[in-house]
Amino acid sequence: KIGILVTVFSLMLGYPLAYYLSSISTRKANLLLIFVLIPLWTSLLVRTYAWMMILGRNGVLNQTLFKWGLIDHPLKLIYNSFGLTLGMVHVMMPLMILSLYSVMRGIDRSLLKAAQNLGARPFEAFRKVFLPLSAPGIVAGSILVFIISIGFFITPALLGGPKEIMVSMVIDQAVSVLLNWEFASAASFILLFLIL
Repeated sequence: KIGILVTVFSLMLGYPLAYYLSSISTRKANLLLIFVLIPLWTSLLVRTYAWMMILGRNGVLNQTLFKWGLIDHPLKLIYNSFGLTLGMVHVMMPLMILSLYSVMRGIDRSLLKAAQNLGARPFEAFRKVFLPLSAPGIVAGSILVFIISIGFFITPALLGGPKEIMVSMVIDQAVSVLLNWEFASAASFILLFLIL
């Protein structure tokens, strides 16, 4: 469930950004791609702890909302599926954007203009011309994000609650705590089968 949520939100947030990057000049796009890549250059553990500081009970977001008078008591933004999904989407977004951008950059924009000259409205031209041509990027990015998401360990262990247990955490617990190698190997095989 978390893997699907992360994939969907990464696609929803990454597609417009990749579309914008592919529609501007290469020089500007390369400059903006640096900002997309910065999260990949930062340690996963550091990014996860940063989200804990932002979303925590006494975190930046709760303190700001409390000072503005928008809440009376701290919101539970961490140790649940919301915090886990948000943290994982932050980690996965660059991979989705890069997959989409690489395909979108190769799409000839004159095809959209041709569709509009033939009577299509801008959104209709986008939906019937650009979206199908960008489908390989959507598929590649979605598969990449989903496969990595279902095997995540650090972010779910720190941001997820007791109800948000990922397969990798179950495998780790079976090996290190329960010493149940048979169950761990079966769960690992199932995870590998799902990924394949």
